[in-house]
Amino acid sequence: MTISATLPRPRSIGNRLGMIIAPAAALVYPLTLKSFNDAVTSVEVGHSSYLSILAAVISLMLSFAVPAAALVMSQRLGAIENPTLAQLRARRIATLSVAAPTILVFLGVLVFMAGNPVPDVALWTLFWIGALMFVLLADNERPVPSDAKPVWPAIRVAHGFSALAIVTIFLGLHLTNHMKSVRAVYRAKLIEPVLVLLLFFQVGTGLYFAMRYMAKPMDAFRAFQVASGMYLVFYVVGHMDSVFILGRTFLGIETGWDFATGAPVGLIRGARNIRLLPHYGLGVFFVLAHLSSGLRLVLLGHGVSKPIADRVMIGGAIVGALIATAIMLGMCGMRVQFV
Repeated sequence: MTISATLPRPRSIGNRLGMIIAPAAALVYPLTLKSFNDAVTSVEVGHSSYLSILAAVISLMLSFAVPAAALVMSQRLGAIENPTLAQLRARRIATLSVAAPTILVFLGVLVFMAGNPVPDVALWTLFWIGALMFVLLADNERPVPSDAKPVWPAIRVAHGFSALAIVTIFLGLHLTNHMKSVRAVYRAKLIEPVLVLLLFFQVGTGLYFAMRYMAKPMDAFRAFQVASGMYLVFYVVGHMDSVFILGRTFLGIETGWDFATGAPVGLIRGARNIRLLPHYGLGVFFVLAHLSSGLRLVLLGHGVSKPIADRVMIGGAIVGALIATAIMLGMCGMRVQFV
């Protein structure tokens, strides 16, 4: 007698725990930033010690480990061929968790403009506890029927050309220089509205792609592309909210270098400004890595071998990480002098 291969899969504590790693990491993300700020503050008030310095280093590493862990889990969950409802939900929540650093900044700005009626960390805690329950209470016995829908090629092409236009008229200038002479280019009355429309188009089409790709199995490269795109969705919307609404309208201030770096306190010392360090650093990294992911697909579509296309994407991500690190060091006050 044989046992049918279609029997429902058994529940597994380890399996469930694996599904909640990403939202659990996102839940404690604000604590890692607070721990870093407490350690830095302790050093500055004269209580310097090796333990304080070590605590600051470990806390900052943990802050970046949160989206990294979520990314790994989104890739692992994305590889499941026939997911249960719990696994499918976990896949989506893990992808969302990658964007935790930029979502926290966005949430903080919204709560601040609303007059701080409720602490943003309290709202954060409630949301991610809800996300945990959303996964834990889902059925994990039987695979769910796939409802994956095809992606329209025309939208994919338009998304690529829109990204190219943004890179051409904005990204390079914005990442390398915040001087008024440069900002005058992309703030011109004829250019800025077009740029905003292109950014919203990227956000809308990016969500369109994410919803469709997350509904079906993904390899590690596709899962990375979707997760990086999810980060950029919140980063772009949050950045425009901070600049156009918070800075220019609500506060009525100039949104230049001082605004971006949290002057005069700076990114490192400010209890809330420290949120901007992972927010900006990962933003730059994911922008460049996401572009590299798109280039990989273009190369594959033009007959380039998969190993070469994969190396191009990985190389682009490494370059993106180096550029992001250099920019963040500059925003934190590091300067290089040539004698």
